[in-house]
Amino acid sequence: MQAEWRNATRTILALNDTTGHVVIVEPSHALWSETSARPDIQPFVPAPVPAPSPDDIRAAIPPLTRRQVFIALHRLGMITAAEAIAAAATGVVPAALEALFAALPEPDQTDARVTFAAFQMAYRLDPMTAMIAAAADKSDAEIDAIWIGFAAV
Repeated sequence: MQAEWRNATRTILALNDTTGHVVIVEPSHALWSETSARPDIQPFVPAPVPAPSPDDIRAAIPPLTRRQVFIALHRLGMITAAEAIAAAATGVVPAALEALFAALPEPDQTDARVTFAAFQMAYRLDPMTAMIAAAADKSDAEIDAIWIGFAAV
């Protein structure tokens, strides 16, 4: 029978028999006194925690408000000041974005316009973010930096 610690504090012990049956033994268990002192107990090895994926990291980036998005697009030179103000005030699609939306097939074209007009928060992993980033020839790292930088605006 194999035995292994299941936690670092050595208060949970797993006993594995040859049939694959596992008995979990804790200090209150009847087998504790005879099994916890065994010299052949395998040490506890914590399961490795996988590194987060780039998308996991991007999903954790806080969203931007409409105001932050329009300020960012203006400061980055992607839309004019007048377009930023009009978009914020009325939801009018700036010319650069209108060209992107117009190139989409229906119903994606209408979906994009409605999404733009109605959005309150912009998320880093939103498909519209990816579409605008691709049109602006921005890399993922550049968009991450923009998102983080304009979160404080």
